[in-house]
Amino acid sequence: MTSFILLLLITILQFISGMGILSLFRITLQPILQIALSILLGIAFFSIVPFVMQLFYVPLTGQNVFICLVAGALLLNSNFKHVLTSYSSLVKNFKIGIRIYEIPFLLLIAFAVFLSVWRCFYLPPTPRDLLSGPEVIAEYAVKEKTLINSVFTVNLETTNNQFKPAYITSLQIIYKYIGFQFGQLWLSTVFICFILFLYHALNQKIHRLITGFLLCAFIAIPELYAYTIMALFDYSNAVFLFLAFYFLFEFFQRHLSGYLLFSGFLMAIATYIRSETLVLACLIVPIIIIYFLRNKKPVINIISGILIFVLPAAVFYWISVPFYIDHYLPVTYNVEGTINQHIGHVGELWDRFKLMNTKLIFSETGLSYYGYFIYLFLAAFVLELIVKRKFTAQGRNWLAAVFVVYFGLALLGWLLPLFDLDSTTRRGALKLFPLMLFFFQGSQLMISLSNRISRWEYSKKLVKS
Repeated sequence: MTSFILLLLITILQFISGMGILSLFRITLQPILQIALSILLGIAFFSIVPFVMQLFYVPLTGQNVFICLVAGALLLNSNFKHVLTSYSSLVKNFKIGIRIYEIPFLLLIAFAVFLSVWRCFYLPPTPRDLLSGPEVIAEYAVKEKTLINSVFTVNLETTNNQFKPAYITSLQIIYKYIGFQFGQLWLSTVFICFILFLYHALNQKIHRLITGFLLCAFIAIPELYAYTIMALFDYSNAVFLFLAFYFLFEFFQRHLSGYLLFSGFLMAIATYIRSETLVLACLIVPIIIIYFLRNKKPVINIISGILIFVLPAAVFYWISVPFYIDHYLPVTYNVEGTINQHIGHVGELWDRFKLMNTKLIFSETGLSYYGYFIYLFLAAFVLELIVKRKFTAQGRNWLAAVFVVYFGLALLGWLLPLFDLDSTTRRGALKLFPLMLFFFQGSQLMISLSNRISRWEYSKKLVKS
């Protein structure tokens, strides 16, 4: 029972930390969106704290970890006036309204969430990538009070998982300290908050009936749902990469620099979770350049915009991978050696792209991994193209995001030989689905259908009254 009370307190502290981060960037959202995003940001902040403690050689005792978490949360909320205004606005505007036609979808979503949370709590970690890296390092860190522990005295030359960023390791340490032997319940919090964010963000543009159907289809993607149970990097990476795109496109609409800064920060978190995300961040640069050119901004604005978006991710990558490995770990790892040494063989890029499509995505294997969600997206894309013959600005943005990640997966497979097709690329494809989901929100057909449903719903209310 004590563990669950501490879990609640930890979640509240994550919310407080996240609210502080949002206040720093001057980001204000609808109440439930703000709550969900704050907890997600709090989890990201928690994942950084033990790693930073290790950089300064602070012993990772339970007391030290929680003192640093509380101190960090207070520091993030140091702008009391703005933070209090945010809390006041949140309480004032908070309300929950559920329509009767939402209930079947919400029950299905709640059942899927319950199964995922229960299995996260009840079942031990099993993936090889976790057991040969973050989990075992976290287990020994709790015993030896340091991330640089006796794990690195074992011959682990058959894997590189011990060299991956400390995102999962740090969270596992925190959740083990509060009494959960398997840790990994942080993943359930990520899952729940992400679903809440998606549901309410989608409702801003399309009818709740359509949102319910789309979100059930999204949760039912077999591979995506599986990684709400297995505590690996990929689900969290997909979440923060999506959020980086979401706030980048909010910047395109609102033209407020705080949203671009925040998007760059989210991309840095995504890169901290999976270091190769830095390549995707660079691939997004042309989209940013096109935005500035369309708005006739000077060259200095274009350069500063690119730096604001990419530089945080580059810094997070440098600190969490080469700097940490070279200056802290007792064993060496040649990061440069993981890059394709035959970069001039461009034909291999086409081979990887072809294999990704024929063997992984558009195949019987792809159906067992990803279900029919990709085909649902393609059907919406073709219908939009045929019926409306053009896309909304939002639709174009999300299509560009899908293309960047889709092409980026093939590029990563070509650049990094360890980014294999059957494992890493298969999991990497999870990044596509939230982006595809939000294409529906920008679809003129979906918006038109939503308006028709709303008009019919409103006319029925008038008749009853």
